[in-house]
Amino acid sequence: MRALLPYLKLFRHAKASLALGVILMITGLAAGIGLLSLSGWFLAATAIAGAGTLFNFFYPSAGVRGLAIGRTAARYFERLVTHDATFRILAKLRVQVFEKIIPLSPAVLNRYRNSDLLNRLVADVDTLDSLYLRLIAPFISASAVIIFMTIGLSFFSLPLALFIGGTLLILLLVMPPVFYRLGTRFGAKLTQSRARYREQFVEFIQAQAELLLFNASSALRDQLNRTEQNWQAYQRQESNLSGLSTALFMFFNGLLVVLTLWLAAATEFGSELEQFAFIALFTMSALAAFEILTPLGAAFLHIGQVIASAERVSDIVRQKPPVNFSGTQSAVKNSNVLFDVKQVTFRYPDRSQLALNRLDLQILRGTKVALLGKTGSGKSTLLQLLVRNYAPDSGEILFAEQPISAYSESALRAQMAVLTQRVHIFSDSLRNNLQLASRSILTELQISDVLNRVGLQHLAEQGPEQWLGDGGRPLSGGEQRRLGLARILLSDAPILLLDEPTEGLDRETERRMLRLIFEHAKEKTLIMVTHRLTEIERFDQIYVIDDSRLIENGRFDELMERENGLFKRLTARI
Repeated sequence: MRALLPYLKLFRHAKASLALGVILMITGLAAGIGLLSLSGWFLAATAIAGAGTLFNFFYPSAGVRGLAIGRTAARYFERLVTHDATFRILAKLRVQVFEKIIPLSPAVLNRYRNSDLLNRLVADVDTLDSLYLRLIAPFISASAVIIFMTIGLSFFSLPLALFIGGTLLILLLVMPPVFYRLGTRFGAKLTQSRARYREQFVEFIQAQAELLLFNASSALRDQLNRTEQNWQAYQRQESNLSGLSTALFMFFNGLLVVLTLWLAAATEFGSELEQFAFIALFTMSALAAFEILTPLGAAFLHIGQVIASAERVSDIVRQKPPVNFSGTQSAVKNSNVLFDVKQVTFRYPDRSQLALNRLDLQILRGTKVALLGKTGSGKSTLLQLLVRNYAPDSGEILFAEQPISAYSESALRAQMAVLTQRVHIFSDSLRNNLQLASRSILTELQISDVLNRVGLQHLAEQGPEQWLGDGGRPLSGGEQRRLGLARILLSDAPILLLDEPTEGLDRETERRMLRLIFEHAKEKTLIMVTHRLTEIERFDQIYVIDDSRLIENGRFDELMERENGLFKRLTARI
């Protein structure tokens, strides 16, 4: 239950609405009980009075109509108020969860599948709406209505009122906790099965083209069916227990009605005519009272899933970001040394192998720098540290002669344009995918020009409003990379960090893209990670990294003059 405490605190953002919802819920339940009780008394009294007796039926009939209208109105406005307040709280919760998720990218989020994150943000948060709508508000309302009903009936017979109220209170305190215990046995497993099914389903749909291409869909479909059957087994278990709770409440309802009828028959209410009318009143009150209890059994049975969903959301929210942007400095000094990496050592979380080992290097402002080395040598890791996706385990990185941690996130991001190995294409229009790179509104002429420059003329011809779809599925890998390069060309950031920008391109296209990059970076600082040697002689400085260490550095001609140097051996293999 402790897992629910952080989410209970969110109720303070809608205290008035939630309190009004409880009041309306109590009003609706009380009106429903009053309606059936008054109707029972009215019908019995009318039948006993007969046709030849004077009987004022105006007040009771007006009361019946008033309670019926009040019950309908109270339930309508209760649904309106409680659902509106709950949805507002869930919206606030989603924003809070998303704000917690953003600083975790990419270091922590790499441990989770995208489908899993989506399921936690949507389905698990949705499950938490039961916390107020099906648990807290009904329980408070049931307790209040039982007390009010007991007080109201005590004006006619205190022993009978205490018997009905005491019985209902005992059932309220005993039955929900019993079904809560039963529900916790499988609630977490049901939530996990649901999440696993949705993750597999999303991934199955996303990979449909590849699965059909390689004729591998049947195996994954069988796996999906097994997961679904497992999920349905837990759902059947929940349905069986839900049916049991309803059956037990109906049994106790019937038992209470019989006992109330028996005790009321032995109770003195006055005259013989009043006796029969009040027997009907108490019996109908006992019958109507179970309207407030029946939903609680199934609701508390569901609380195991609510707790499991809360724990899954908390698992994300409680993660600590690897980098804390606590710096406040926004101005960047115009220094000659842009980056100064001093004795930096770093290993990725949950990995024992060092990614960088006591790395030392300097990058001057306005220079064109190549980080060269084989796959896994630590080149991309250095870029991750320079953009502060991670922080070094030891050593220091200075940016414009200041510790890089001293800058605010917005100041640091404004200085850099980054092209990673994986270019993300959003499920949006071509225009909006390119607009990410520019602070000013892009014109159609600008979009067409940059697409033509990177060799995507066919996209330019189709227009900027064309829909690219999830992950840019209509585009090939090379086209996606060139679209990422188009974003770089549209950026006005003074520092360009490119990670394998020409990977997957043929040699002629690669040379053309590199010429575009150098032309755009003429007055900028360019840091490019690569393991290819095309146009390598154009860089002002080349750093050769191998096995997480800096092996050698210098200009192209300097490195070529070194006998048995690693760079020279690499060029000899071409």
